[in-house]
Amino acid sequence: MKSTASLHAVIDSLEQLFDHCSRSSQQLALQLTQLLTPLVTAALPTVLPVHAFPSPPIKSLIRDALSANRFASGAGFAYHADSPLNPQETWSLFWMYKEAADGTTLELTPLTHQHLDFRTFEWFLKTKSSRDHYFHGPYVDYICNTSYTMTSAAPIFIEECFYGVAAVDVLVSRIEEEIVNALSSPRTKLVVTNSFGRIIFSTLTGYRVGDILGSNTLMLSHQHALFSLYLPL
Repeated sequence: MKSTASLHAVIDSLEQLFDHCSRSSQQLALQLTQLLTPLVTAALPTVLPVHAFPSPPIKSLIRDALSANRFASGAGFAYHADSPLNPQETWSLFWMYKEAADGTTLELTPLTHQHLDFRTFEWFLKTKSSRDHYFHGPYVDYICNTSYTMTSAAPIFIEECFYGVAAVDVLVSRIEEEIVNALSSPRTKLVVTNSFGRIIFSTLTGYRVGDILGSNTLMLSHQHALFSLYLPL
């Protein structure tokens, strides 16, 4: 009975975390769309350079998203307009992460910007191609924290043109913290994966974060749209 209650507590904690981060990125995408739509429509059919975007209001929305999400480690707007308004294929990143209560802006030096072409990142490409919310990871974020991270991303479309994604990061260590706090015993045996079977957390030896689950010695105990929980047979 105690073990069952503990598993229910883990599931509840994970559902809160994943659902909250999903809503955060989608809400941020909606707010950015509402902010930028008047500027974009007023500029048509001429080019609207990214430096014409209102940086203070964009950062304010990102800061608010971070403040409202106790799980998030960072959030931002990855801009790359796929439209006549961006003929030079310009891209840019408005990003903040939690190093202080009000968030700290990621400083993009020319060298950093050169190596930070997020247009090749899966969380960006999948969100763009699906035109829908996408939760990516775990993966090692070599840009911001060199830690295992998961990213919730939502697309921004204006006048049927793609303008980028709003994204919210959550560290895998933060997910681990939620699971451990919910467990009644650290000896509880379980494995948690993302929706594609990539391991997020495990108390079993031989199951490493980031690996694809390929074992037939586990049974699916709970299926969520964004994660799965497995137990030993």
